[in-house]
Amino acid sequence: MMRSNSDFLYWTSSSPQMRMLRSTPLNTDAGAFSRVLAPSYVSPATSSTHLQVQTTKLDAMVEEKKSVRAPKKFMAGFLAHWQIVASAVLLGAGVTGLAATYEDYCGMTDLAYAPTEVRDELQRASEESGVRTGVLASQLETESHWRVGVASHAGAQGLAQFTPETWEMWGQGGKITDPEDSIKAQGHYLAYLRERLAPLADSEDELVDLMLAGYNAGPGAVEHYKGIPPYGETQEYVKKIDALASSKYKVTCDPDPQFSQAQISYPVTND
Repeated sequence: MMRSNSDFLYWTSSSPQMRMLRSTPLNTDAGAFSRVLAPSYVSPATSSTHLQVQTTKLDAMVEEKKSVRAPKKFMAGFLAHWQIVASAVLLGAGVTGLAATYEDYCGMTDLAYAPTEVRDELQRASEESGVRTGVLASQLETESHWRVGVASHAGAQGLAQFTPETWEMWGQGGKITDPEDSIKAQGHYLAYLRERLAPLADSEDELVDLMLAGYNAGPGAVEHYKGIPPYGETQEYVKKIDALASSKYKVTCDPDPQFSQAQISYPVTND
């Protein structure tokens, strides 16, 4: 039996489109019919915009994954090589510790050839004056050659060669011919010279040389010339001490065998 145009179509399909068509009269216009059959249709312009948006989102997701992946790669590389890094650190620390241990073991010193009985006093004089013990020993060897009873043409006496006048200022009641008292006075006087002549020096080495020059020629002469005075005796005095301090009395684990042990000599008495 034929149905009229006002009746509805009935479809056996279960798709959404067919269910919509079942409720649509046959006399529906073509535009409405096409919209039912193709509800997801979009224009080319709309499709292009939609594609650009999806591409942008995809690029953002890729960059996000890269940013997350980079730290992971770094950590993986670090964990793969941490043994090498740790070994290098431990090796460096071991070498440094070994060098320090060797210096302690070998007995680094600049007093290997200084008389043993005055080494403690030299150390105390060094602490007071700021001058290395080897330099102090070099100065004493230059001044008196470790002879207690030697006297200069100016009347200087003892290991450190103080005149009676300067001894009154720096001897602090000690005996001018006593080795320990003489070294104490040496430390006191050099400490004074350090403070007084420091403004004239640009480095520690230069200051020590000025102190030695002041010890020999007087601090006034050093200040007058703003350096080592142009006196032959004073210039040779400083050079000789510097040479001994860098050879016989240098800081070393292996003292140069060309030198011999210094000994303090006392004047012979008629007892």
